[in-house]
This record gives sequence, structure tokens and C-alpha cells, in this order.
Amino acid sequence: MKKKIYLVFLYVGLLEIFCSFSFNFSCTVSASNVHSELMSDTAMFVLRKGDILARPNWAGMPGSSKVENGKKSGHVAIVTVEASGKTPEEALEKAMVIEALFFDQATRKLQFKRENQIRETTGAVSFGQRFKGIRYRLRMNLTDEQTDEVVQFMQSQLDRGYSLLSLKKRFNVKDHKKSVSRKLRNANWNCATLVWEAFYLSVGIDVDSNKGLPVFPADIITSKYFDQPEGRVCF
Repeated sequence: MKKKIYLVFLYVGLLEIFCSFSFNFSCTVSASNVHSELMSDTAMFVLRKGDILARPNWAGMPGSSKVENGKKSGHVAIVTVEASGKTPEEALEKAMVIEALFFDQATRKLQFKRENQIRETTGAVSFGQRFKGIRYRLRMNLTDEQTDEVVQFMQSQLDRGYSLLSLKKRFNVKDHKKSVSRKLRNANWNCATLVWEAFYLSVGIDVDSNKGLPVFPADIITSKYFDQPEGRVCF
């Protein structure tokens, strides 16, 4: 157990060192330049398949875009089963998301077993009431076919593992699916790279706002693809 804990801290340290190399190649996006709608307390809250749920990371992480009130490493996931409710909490309890994780918000413990590191669970686990005011629902105008492609990719990665050092994998989006699948057979992800890859491979869209080598939840939150009505909702 001590060896595993040591490796975790080593990973974090290496990540910060590596990210520092990409800092000079990334622009800094201020939250003041990003439009975000606020969720009304009286409006029905809807989560659609393909929506992204996100919490911003700490803005001081090297290479990351800046979003106000970001905390720690943040988090991001994709909705796979849609739901609606009179409150965000009601919708989150019914909606399902796929997420890559190392720290489990449900058990408050680190997940060392590979089979528990990418999972499908309710949105309430990682985006519940205690994150009110620092959580975002991000939505893009996708066709039903594109949405299904995104979700199918996420489902295909459920048996993969987690890595803090995971980076974007820029495959040619025109490659045959079987070829890409073989290349990803031993892939490991963190929450942001998994979501980034889902949109890049399935739709051909780069949702990283600053185009750095690593990708953070804040980079996805500030992406221009959500600069549209109801595209970026803080709740």
C-alpha cells in the first residue's frame, strides 16, 4: 500500500513537471471572457445523451485554462442515459454518466483496481449538491448519429484503466474503427483525456480550448464549441 501511495504522488509530481513544458505553448483563457448561463431555480433541468458534466480544476495547474472557483484536479464526464427533473439533483440521480476516476466521490477513497477506474454511474456521484455553483453542463449541437458515436466510444472504454499522465491520442479520424480500436486496446485515461478523445475520434472536434499537450477540465469548459445558447450552463 505504501508503494502505491508513493507512486500516486510521483505521478502528480511528474504531471506538473510535464505540463510546465506545454505552458508556453498554450494561451491563458480568463473566465471573464467566457459566457456561462446560470441555472434558474424554477426551470426544468434536462440532461441529454452526449452532454458533458464538468467541474473546473484549480486554475494554477500549469498549462490549464482559467475558470473561477476551480478546485483541485476538477472532473469531467459524459452523459450516456438522459434524464430530466424539477431540480438538477433530481435529474442527476436518474442520469447515467461514464467517467474516468482515481478518487471515488462515493467512497472517498482512491481506486487502485483497474476495473473500477472507468465506470458508468449516476451523475449525482461526482456532480451532486455539494458541488453546486461550480459545476457545468456543456452541450454541443450534434446529430443523433454523432451523439451515438460519442456514447459508443465511451462505452467501449469501460474496461480500460486510469492514468494521471494520460495525453491526447491524435489518431486520424478517417482511420478504420477496428484499426483505432486495436491501437487503444491498452489505453489508459484520465477524466479529461477520455472526454476529449470521445469527441475528437467520434466527431472530429477538438474541445481543448488552449490546445496544450495535456487537457484539463477547465480547458473543456472554456471551449468555443459551447459558446452558444444553453451551450454552457453553470448550476
